[in-house]
Formats: sequence, C-alpha cells, structure tokens
Amino acid sequence: MYRIARLCGIAVLLGLLAALLLKNMLLGDAVDFHRHKALLIGIDGVQYEQLKQAIDAGKAPFISQFHPAMSYTGGIVGTSSQQPTFSGPGWATVLTGAWVNRHRIAGNDSSLRNRTDSLFKLISLSSPTRHTASIVSWNPINDNFIDDINAGFIELGVKCGGDDQCSTDRTVQELSTGNFDFIFVHLDQADNTGHEIGFGARYQEAIARVDLQIGQILAALDKRRRQNPDEDWLVMLTTDHGRRPPDGYDHGEQSRSEKTTFIGLNKPANDELTRPIGDPFDSALEGLYGFASVADIAPTILVHLGINTDPQRYGIDGVPLIGHVGVRQLTATLNGAARTVSLRWRVTEGSKQPLRIYRSGQLIARLTDSSHEYVDTELPQPIGQLNYTVVLNEVPVSRLITEPPAKR
Repeated sequence: MYRIARLCGIAVLLGLLAALLLKNMLLGDAVDFHRHKALLIGIDGVQYEQLKQAIDAGKAPFISQFHPAMSYTGGIVGTSSQQPTFSGPGWATVLTGAWVNRHRIAGNDSSLRNRTDSLFKLISLSSPTRHTASIVSWNPINDNFIDDINAGFIELGVKCGGDDQCSTDRTVQELSTGNFDFIFVHLDQADNTGHEIGFGARYQEAIARVDLQIGQILAALDKRRRQNPDEDWLVMLTTDHGRRPPDGYDHGEQSRSEKTTFIGLNKPANDELTRPIGDPFDSALEGLYGFASVADIAPTILVHLGINTDPQRYGIDGVPLIGHVGVRQLTATLNGAARTVSLRWRVTEGSKQPLRIYRSGQLIARLTDSSHEYVDTELPQPIGQLNYTVVLNEVPVSRLITEPPAKR
C-alpha cells in the first residue's frame, strides 16, 4: 500500500512538473538563451540602391540571402538626434541603439569616446559567461569604444588597419575555435572604393568582393553550427551610411541617398522592418522615417540573447526587429515656455496591452494601448536632461530630452 501511494505521489509530482514546464515553454521561460549567439556584419559605405543593383546582377548572392530591407541613419533632421552621415556616428548608433545626443560620437575622430551603454557592455554585464568581440577594418571604431575594451566588456578588440581580409580571417578563426556570444565584424573596402572613384563598375566589384568575404564568414558559421547544433545564431547585416548623389564619392550630409541604409537578418522580422509606416510623423525625405533605422539593430540583438532590460534604466532609441513590437514612431518634444514634454507614438493594431511611461526611471503614467500621446506637465526644476521610456508588450523604447542652455 505504501509503495502504491508513493508511486501515486511521484506521478502527481511528475504531472505538476510537466504542467509547469509546459507553462514555462509557452511563456518562453524554458528557452536557454545562453545558447543564443549573434553575429553582426558591418559593410561600410554601401548605398542601398547600389546594393540592390549588385544583388539583381547576381554579384552579391550571400548578402541577398538576408533580404536586406531599407532603413535610415543620421537621426531625424532638425532634432537632437540628427547626426552627420559619417562612419563614426553611424557605427556608434549601430553598436548602442542610440543617436548622437546619447553616444556623443559626432564625427570621424579617434579621440571621441562613446558615452552610453554599448551592446558589448550590456551583453557582458548580463552574465559572466558571455563574451564579446569587435573585429574592425576601420580602426577608429574600436578607438571610440576603447573604454569598453579597457573595462573588459570587449574581450577581443582587433584593429585591421583597412585590411578587410584580416577582419574576415580573424572572424573565421573565432567562429572556428572561439567561444564568443557576440561578434561584430567590420568590412571597409566598399566605402574606400566609393571615396576613390564613386559609383560605377569598380564600386559594384567592391560590393562583390565584400560579398565573397561574407561568404567565407558564413561558411565558418555553417561549420560551427554543424558541430554545435544547440547554438542559435542571429546574423545581421547593415551599413553605416549611404552616399552623396549623384556620383557617390562622399557622404556626411542629410540627403535621402546619404541617409538610406539597409538591414538584413536570418530570422523572421516583425512589423518594424517588414511593414514601414506610410505616413510617418515627419514626412520628409520621401517618407524615409517610416522605415526602420540602424538604431533598431542593438535592441534586436538584445532580444535574441534574452537580455532583460530594466525600463527604469533604459536608454535605447531603437525598436527591436524580432519578437513583440513596442510603440513605433516615438517622439518627445519639449516646450520650455509651457514647461511640458509632449510624447507621441504609434501602436500595432490589436496589441490589447497596457502601456507604461517612465520619466528618468520614475513611473509617471499607465495608459491603454489605444492611447497615442501623453503630455507631461510635472517637469522638475531645472529640467536638465530627461529620459522618457514608453513600454508596450514589455518592450521599452526611449527618447532623451535636454533643456537648451539659457540665453544671455
């Protein structure tokens, strides 16, 4: 009798454990995110239409596998997020999910230092077992993030001095023998060719050469996957800026061609990437701001790695491109005379979720998903710098407000 009762008790316990496991699986808690890894491939200075031309001509078969979609860089013209379409600011935004008013990399200057949390830092701090690498052909990228290298947030920082094959070979080596959870690799030759001769046959050839190097990296990753079938790799491709029309020699200004970038990935993307907003709040540049931005890359990688971000400390401007969609098109406008900040946003229809708003870590409002705006009338004195975070579907999105200096 005791044995039967004991067996019944074990059966009940196993049943409860099975039910709990099923619940956790449905909630996503059973996912072993430590087997999730990410590879970000940065292809410098590739203008979107020129890339499409190369893909259509069959010159970029490896890049085409990722179905690169249009995006933008350079922030919103006329706001505090506006930044030059140079490599320094562009890659800083890619690697932080923030615009220049947060990262402070305003140009191509090796002495500038990133001033906001980077992907490397957030990934490293999420677990002592996670490791990151930054392998770059254009050395100033790692110079801008030298504080992360010194702090150990970037465990492997390689500067290849303009040699893309060096970047390729070292990435292949680390995929083959290393144990990194996040690798950023940067390839520079397409940008160099654009500066030398502009658009044309040689620029298309440069894209084709970069594509072959990406093929080498993907081959190493495919081999690693076969050897480690439990690893789940997110692979993303992007560029830092477009090129100045009509010849493509230069970049740095705010033309649509210079601001147009691309994002490709090997996972199903959500509406932020696949369904651009046709009537963005700012309709300039032929509606470019209705598309995703390069600030969306960092939060996408964080979501894939399962890194929970505290909305009270959140400071990322981008929207993740996988998983749930938070608010879109978030804007924050300060009226200094009235001492108010007006927030506006868009929501995905049918989300049916509550929405929360934080000001510099303090919860200030709970709204429904049918809300599209909020006016904060209880600003501190002095206003100083305020970070607003709007959370929908447990996805935070932030904007930074800075009080302009008083006129004398």
